[in-house]
Amino acid sequence: MTKDPARPALILLLLFCVGLLGEVDYQMIPPLLPLLASTFGVTASHAARVVPVYSVASAVFSLLFGYLSDHYGRKRFIQAGLVCFSVTCAGAFASASFETFLLVRLLSGVTTGAIVTAATSYAADYFSYDRRGRAMGILSTAYFAAAILGIPAATAIAGRWGWRPLFLVTASAALICGLLVWKFIQGGTAAQVHAIGSQHRLSLSRIRQVFGLCLRRRDTLSVLLASPLSSGAIVAFITFLSSHLIHQQHVSVQQVGLVFLLCGLASLAGAPLSGIVADRWAKKPLLVLSGLVLAACVVAVPKLVWGPGLFVVLALAGLSIAFRMVPLLAITTELVNASERGTFLALRNALSQLGIAASTLSASYLFASSGYAWVGVFSACLLTISSLVILFFVKEPQRRKI
Repeated sequence: MTKDPARPALILLLLFCVGLLGEVDYQMIPPLLPLLASTFGVTASHAARVVPVYSVASAVFSLLFGYLSDHYGRKRFIQAGLVCFSVTCAGAFASASFETFLLVRLLSGVTTGAIVTAATSYAADYFSYDRRGRAMGILSTAYFAAAILGIPAATAIAGRWGWRPLFLVTASAALICGLLVWKFIQGGTAAQVHAIGSQHRLSLSRIRQVFGLCLRRRDTLSVLLASPLSSGAIVAFITFLSSHLIHQQHVSVQQVGLVFLLCGLASLAGAPLSGIVADRWAKKPLLVLSGLVLAACVVAVPKLVWGPGLFVVLALAGLSIAFRMVPLLAITTELVNASERGTFLALRNALSQLGIAASTLSASYLFASSGYAWVGVFSACLLTISSLVILFFVKEPQRRKI
């Protein structure tokens, strides 16, 4: 880590902004599903297919970008990803049909596969494991700040001017962020600079070697199994929350935005706190406990009416998501060497996105046929299985006392 005390804070700030852009672009879709369905003349369940399409694209291409970033550096993929991301957002603004919108969302998934994988790997390279919980806690706040800043703002703008201007704002912000990354983030980190023979670059044998290592080890294989289960459960639950509140609880789009604001505030407060707790004590117990608490919350939400009880449970769910995400990122990024980190993280992210796609698609049928309560049960089962896999099959990496 650099001796300049300002450098770590600057690195985290820029990586936070990168993550925030991707999360706002992704998270604003669920609360906008009713408006998108109305604009394009499709049902909410049909419009929800943009979520798995986005996820599959992100999953497939993050594998390529993660591998390449191990060899050619993280910065160039963050920069190029931001520029392409800006173009796809402009395309979403101009979409005249649902098919066109679906295509540009697929391309957005490709670009975020590059920037998210590279940004997280860069942070893991930069910060040692004994302090990585704090770093990942700050970086993870992008996910929750999107719920606080992005979704309420998006629903307010969409309620007044429609959903299209949101993508122009995101496109402009991505270009600005790309310039800041080019100016202030260094090209490589000490942890990432490893001498890898040129014969391994762009080699399928190298990819197979890393993937084989991950699949043979119990801890890495367990993370690869647990991640798509929990990620899929969370996104499936969130995707249909707005439709449930609007159609079953009869609330407005603006009120839905306030619900996401509440969950985001809880998560935003929990993310840095969970990083401190994870670094000081242990990351694995925190990860398992938060997953089980979250499972209980997603079962309870569909049974609650609009009021204080619903708000408390949703706030607890938001807090649990933060306390699960931060230690999982810290553990995942330490299970392999830095020279293989991008590839492994990309594989984990790819499987998570595929899990999101499969879970969201399954939840869409459950929601249409049986209602939101069964979506909650489905998500809770996935979260419980994921937590048990971590509990019994993942050993926490060695850490130094701080």
